[in-house]
Amino acid sequence: MMATGSVGDFLKNRSWLWVPAAYIAGLLLMNVLSIPFAPDGMPEDCPENSRNCERIQITLDVSDEELHKAMEDWVDTRIFTASFSEGHIVDRTLLMQFPDDLTYENKCGWIEVQSESRIGGSDFGVNADRLDDLEEFLNSYDFKTTCQ
Repeated sequence: MMATGSVGDFLKNRSWLWVPAAYIAGLLLMNVLSIPFAPDGMPEDCPENSRNCERIQITLDVSDEELHKAMEDWVDTRIFTASFSEGHIVDRTLLMQFPDDLTYENKCGWIEVQSESRIGGSDFGVNADRLDDLEEFLNSYDFKTTCQ
């Protein structure tokens, strides 16, 4: 016999089901509404006075094909959900799944990389950390080709 207020009563009541349902609905809504804010190609620069965007240049002489392969390999190492297409990576934060756009362009001798949060006014340093992680990965990657 179960005591009143036990875990069994809580699970039978099912009034708690709205919490995960609201979380999932919120994630879906946020991700659908953020689609129009995705960049179309490499942005010119981070917006002025932006607290949710970081841009770096990484000295790297590599072919476009091998750079795309290395970027795809980096995406595979991410513990968060990420998706890859040539020149554009969508990396999502763990809990809230906020989409952050990482765009890159090979400039033959260096690559330009920008990481920007699609939603919100501040990224709490996430974009800078992401770019540090990417730079470390690329500097340790065993590239076989050079830019031509």
